[in-house]
Amino acid sequence: MESSFVLLKPDCLRTGRVPAAEAAITAEGLSIGCRHVLTLTPADVRFLWSEYTDDDHVLMRALLDRYLCAGPSEVLHLRGPDAFEAARRVKRTIRSRYANGPFANLVHTAERRGELARQANHLLGRCGECAARFTSDEPAANPARPAGRDFRRDVDVPRLVEAVWPALQALDPRPPAPYPLDRRSPPTAAVYLGADRAHSLDSAVTAVWTALPGVEVPRALLLTLYAGRVGGYPIGVGGHRAAARSHRVLVEHGVTACSLGPPPPA
Repeated sequence: MESSFVLLKPDCLRTGRVPAAEAAITAEGLSIGCRHVLTLTPADVRFLWSEYTDDDHVLMRALLDRYLCAGPSEVLHLRGPDAFEAARRVKRTIRSRYANGPFANLVHTAERRGELARQANHLLGRCGECAARFTSDEPAANPARPAGRDFRRDVDVPRLVEAVWPALQALDPRPPAPYPLDRRSPPTAAVYLGADRAHSLDSAVTAVWTALPGVEVPRALLLTLYAGRVGGYPIGVGGHRAAARSHRVLVEHGVTACSLGPPPPA
């Protein structure tokens, strides 16, 4: 028998999805050995998601804090055959059914056994019944994610987060309008962006913010998140020369999930 965990995030508790998570756990042949309600602190978030740093991932840190520290969560200690892989399947099941983006995805569990040991010991280590230590030969911390611009130089980041938060929590988010690359003539081309897992949120927003001259940071953030969610979304429209320049800047920033194409229908 193995042990693992699932963290039910604040939106899972708030939207009444706990029974759905428990049903998915049972369907995977797992049992809940112990459960603990807790409210994560910014320090907890920094320990659990150490691949993001305060200086290199300003937007991700601020959004994670807003998401995970604003209400209670619940951690479930799971036991059963191949619990590590089974818990990962639970996460995929719940997210595929109910998730609404990276800051509304309801549940978390570890993707590596080293990460499992680090996070489970932190979340469960204060309970006597859960005191058996999780161990792994893998590195405990995840590798650092690609860095982005320190947007604290450009905007009030907490205010930005509050401004975009309703859009990130909407059940059916409205597509953000593509950014106009020039206004001198009707658009004849568009630069498209998709999901690029090689980038962090901050490095992707940095690329988009640089590629769309004059775009405000909140709009660059919403365009990046929406394109990552739906794939192949037009983030900028204009003449062929302007669209080609924006595409070239994205490529120079290492973005591979981008392309040029016709503008979307008006």
